[in-house]
Amino acid sequence: MKIEEKRIIALLILLLGLTMLAAGILTNQINYLLDFIRKIFEPSIAGAP
Repeated sequence: MKIEEKRIIALLILLLGLTMLAAGILTNQINYLLDFIRKIFEPSIAGAP
């Protein structure tokens, strides 16, 4: 595969990721994800000095 083809594929994947992020922000899914991450890391943060 040529470098140009790899760049196009990477650009399409990046565009898909940004689109999904925007859709998640619009549908308020990001808050759910952030709360989930906070619950996961809560024990490790509590144990930190």
